Amino acid sequence: MPRRIIWKNFTLTAVALTGAILMVWGVGGLSGSDGIIAPENGMGGPVEPPLSSVVSDPTTSPLLGLCSSSLGCSLLPVEQKGPVYRPEDQPVEMVIAPGQTFYEALAAHKVAHEDIMALVQACQGFRNLKKVRAGEVFQIIVTNDGGLESLAFDLDEESFVTFVRKGDIYERIDGAYPVEHRLKAIGGTIQNSLYASLQKLDAPLALAPKMNDILGWDLDFNRDLRQGDTFRILYEEVFKEGKRIRTGNILGVEIVNRGKAHQAFQFTTPDQRTHYYDAEGRNLQKQLLRAPLNYSRISSKFSYRRFHPVLKRYMPHLGVDYAAPLGTPVKAGGDGVIVACTSKKGNGRYIQIRHTNAEYETYYLHLSRYAKGMKVGRKVTQGDVIGYVGATGYATGPHLDYRVKRNGKFVNPRSLKLPAAQPVAQEQMADFQGQARIYQGLLADLEMDGAPVELPPVNVAGIGQWQGPVMTAGPLPEGIRAVN
Repeated sequence: MPRRIIWKNFTLTAVALTGAILMVWGVGGLSGSDGIIAPENGMGGPVEPPLSSVVSDPTTSPLLGLCSSSLGCSLLPVEQKGPVYRPEDQPVEMVIAPGQTFYEALAAHKVAHEDIMALVQACQGFRNLKKVRAGEVFQIIVTNDGGLESLAFDLDEESFVTFVRKGDIYERIDGAYPVEHRLKAIGGTIQNSLYASLQKLDAPLALAPKMNDILGWDLDFNRDLRQGDTFRILYEEVFKEGKRIRTGNILGVEIVNRGKAHQAFQFTTPDQRTHYYDAEGRNLQKQLLRAPLNYSRISSKFSYRRFHPVLKRYMPHLGVDYAAPLGTPVKAGGDGVIVACTSKKGNGRYIQIRHTNAEYETYYLHLSRYAKGMKVGRKVTQGDVIGYVGATGYATGPHLDYRVKRNGKFVNPRSLKLPAAQPVAQEQMADFQGQARIYQGLLADLEMDGAPVELPPVNVAGIGQWQGPVMTAGPLPEGIRAVN
C-alpha cells in the first residue's frame, strides 16, 4: 500500500478519535463536576443558576454596579424587580391613603380576604383596625401567593407591636427599639413657678411631676415653694438614633426651700427594688407608691369628668394615666395579695391587689402581659414587678392606668397621706452612702441658672445602678424584639 494512503487513513482515524474525545468531554462539562446531569428547564436545555445565587456574591455578580443585595436593583421599576428583589422575609411599608380603609390597603397588596379577617379578629382586643387614619404606617410581610405573614406598627417612638402568623391565627409580639440613656444635670432658681423656671432653662418639663413624686410627700409643690428657692437635678435623657425622645429617671435631686435643703437619691437594692432616700437613708416613699413605674409623663389625671379618647364621651377617670414605653415594668404599689389577675373589655389585662391592712386596694390597667408567677392569691411586696406596660383594652397608646381605692371608694393616688416605707437596710448602708456622696458631689458642682449639661459616665456602688450611656435593648433580630 502506498505510503500516502496509509498516512491519509491515519490522519482520518486521529481526527475521528479526537472528535469523540471532545464530545465526551463536552457532555461531561455540561453535566457538572460530579457527573450528575442538571435538570432541564422544560425546553430541552439545562437549568440556569437562580438569580439569587448570582447576586448573592457582589464580587462575582454580572450585575455589579447595577444591583446589590442591599439596594435591590433600584434601576428597575418595582413591578419588574421580581420576587428575588422582594424577599418574603423582609417587611414592606404600607401607608394608609386618604379615604382608604385598612381592608382596602391590605387588598391593594394582594393579601387574601381570609388573612385580613383573621388579623382583624386577632387585633380586636388590642385596637380596632376598622378605624385607621390617613398616613398611618404599617409594616407587612406578604408571600407571593397573598399570604399575610406578619403586620407591625409603632405605638410610640420606643415601642412597637407585631402580629405574626402562627398556623391559622396571629400571635402578638411586643417589641422595643434600642435606646441610649445619657446623664444630664440642671440647676436653677425658682422665680414664678418650678415649671416656668424649667421652661426658661430649656429643661424638660417632665422633671416637675417626677420631682413631686419623690419629694411631694414632705414638700407641697403647690403651696410651699417660694421665689428664690433653688433646685438641682441629676437625671437621665433617653435617645433613639441620636434624637432625644423622652426624660428618664431622676437619680438625685435637691430643693432648697426657705433655706432648708431637701435631698433625695435613687438607690437599687440587691433584690432589684428601687426607692428614693434622703442622705440618712430614710425612705421618701410611703406605704403605697404614688407612681408604681418609671414613666415618661402623666397623660391623664384623676377626674370625675374626662373626655374619653376611645369612647368619645365625658365620663369619670378614677385613676392616673402614666405614659411609658411598651414593656416598662410595673411594680406593686405596696405589700398585699393579688385578688384579680384577668382581662376585661375596657381595662384590658389588669391586676388588682388588696393591701395588708385591707383599707386600700390598687388596680393596674392596660398591661401588655403579667410578670411570671402572677395569679390570684399570690402575695407581693412593694416594688415587686407584677406586669408590663401595654395598650390592651380601651387605650390609644401604651400607658398604665393606676387606681387606688380606700374603704371601697376610688381616691387620687397623687394626693394620699401615708406612713413612710422601710429605710435602707443596715447591711446596704455603706453602698448607699457611697453612691449618695457621688450624687451630692455632682449636684454641688452644678452652675446655677444655666442650660442642662451632659455629664460623663459615672460608676456608683450598688447593683443595677446607672453606668453611663447604655443600650436598654439589644439589636433587633429581623425587626422584631420581644420584651423580656
